[in-house]
Amino acid sequence: MNQKVTIIGTGRMGSALAAALFNKGFATTVWNRTASKTERLSRLGLRVAASVLEAVNEADVVIVNINNYDSTVELLRRPDIESALHGKILVQLTSGTPDEAREMESWARQCGIRYLDGAIWSAPMMIGTPQCMLLYSGSEELFDRLKPVLIAFGENTRFLGNEIGQASALDVAVLAGVVMNALFGFFQGYLVCEGENVPVETYLQFVKNVLPRMEAIITRYYGKLQSKDYTADQSSLEGWSVGPKMLIGWGRNHGADHCIADAQLSLFEKAIKAGKGQSDFAYLCEVLRKGQTNVHSAPFNSLSLSRNCIALSLVHVGAIFARAIQ
Repeated sequence: MNQKVTIIGTGRMGSALAAALFNKGFATTVWNRTASKTERLSRLGLRVAASVLEAVNEADVVIVNINNYDSTVELLRRPDIESALHGKILVQLTSGTPDEAREMESWARQCGIRYLDGAIWSAPMMIGTPQCMLLYSGSEELFDRLKPVLIAFGENTRFLGNEIGQASALDVAVLAGVVMNALFGFFQGYLVCEGENVPVETYLQFVKNVLPRMEAIITRYYGKLQSKDYTADQSSLEGWSVGPKMLIGWGRNHGADHCIADAQLSLFEKAIKAGKGQSDFAYLCEVLRKGQTNVHSAPFNSLSLSRNCIALSLVHVGAIFARAIQ
């Protein structure tokens, strides 16, 4: 039997989720705070609820895709909504942290709501295609029960484990950590080449040449982190620290923001001051593990700093790594 599904939030991603469900034959209701964002879906034939309560009452499964978990709390933690959700299934597809996922699961349990946490690893244009990837964590029994609904978004749908925060953790680690930092690095490198009249087409080709090498580099450092053997067999932290210094110098001379390089250098300096200057680059993971460093620049909240301003960019890593092993 097809379950009735409500999508709360019809921005670009939420609209894509709703359309994918509708196209697979699910009775789909949508709600959005800004009603005009539901007009296209209404023309397609989806039902538009006038309120969150109405949207919840229409569904067996409620899927949330809005700005953040705080907004979800604002919408759902009301006595009338909690009562309407009792006995139903709630799927959170809003980006958040593992702690937020755990807090929401705890609230859902208290309210008699079945809860599954997820992370979307695709752009809106990919929703409903075989290439679309979504990750889920929580109850495996609930995931299996919901699978006909979930694969409407994409058959590359994966269950990670019973720990509710696992989907959010991988989202933070890979998308917010690796991918976002790589893009920041790409932008930073683009500015350097643009400012020095290096053809940006040449820059792009060099970046593409570096990327295949990154798999071997990352695998090497993965081994270092697993063994905790931080003996430098290629280049020391002191050698690597030249990289952020160069970026800071270039940024100052050209009026470019160098907060990313500032944060990188602060990590190197902390390790060097602790007597680890001759250790391997991988030792910086231990510096990160031990807490926040002081970065003297514009204020950041800790989550933004950890996600965006401490990892070396792929381009920067590739260039310095090549120099370090010469």
